[in-house]
Amino acid sequence: MENTLPPKTLPPKTLHYYLVADRSGSMSDQIEEVRDEINKHLLELASDSNESNTHVRLHLLVFNSQLDWIFTGQSIDQVMPLTPQQYYAKGNTALFDAAGQAIEWASNSCPNQLDPEKEEVVIMIFSDGQENSSRKFNGEQFTQLVERHQDRIGWTIAFSGCDLRGLSQLRNAKWRDDRMLSYSIDEKSAAMRDLAYTVSERTKKRESFYRMAYEKRDVPHDSKKPGDDLDKK
Repeated sequence: MENTLPPKTLPPKTLHYYLVADRSGSMSDQIEEVRDEINKHLLELASDSNESNTHVRLHLLVFNSQLDWIFTGQSIDQVMPLTPQQYYAKGNTALFDAAGQAIEWASNSCPNQLDPEKEEVVIMIFSDGQENSSRKFNGEQFTQLVERHQDRIGWTIAFSGCDLRGLSQLRNAKWRDDRMLSYSIDEKSAAMRDLAYTVSERTKKRESFYRMAYEKRDVPHDSKKPGDDLDKK
């Protein structure tokens, strides 16, 4: 439900936001566009969080064969834009390790049951490829981790992918179908834009993430905003 109270009268809320973004070699054709979408997203989210009296603590993980935490819980209004030195295309895709580490870090930070009106954990993962280089998590270990966390109240773990084999791997890991979006390989920036819109809109309107319908809009971006028809539960 859209809030009708002015921002200053809304009770404070904390959003632990984990953004996990692929920077493997296959991203090279749109790496600049995706980086621009991420930077736009962070700026808009800072404005939206102020509007809704939501304290967004940003955790930004970029990955290829290696995992690199750019931000680890900083207030969204204090983060700096991603640079080409931080977000570039190279290497393979340690998808299980990246998603798994984000889930583990969130679990360590928020071990207790959450009241979604006051606090939520949102983990948004973007990748254009399939798992091919993780060293910590194999398929069985990753599946167990996902199953333990994805249905916790106040938790949302979602994925936008541009490779059908990668989505198949997540389905095999018992990832919820309503938390996955599939895009074609040339839609990397669109996938990030849709993800960003979903997060920004629900933050601004103070809608609970864990009840959202994470669905790709089947319309052009210039005629209708993705997420306009999200379930308003």
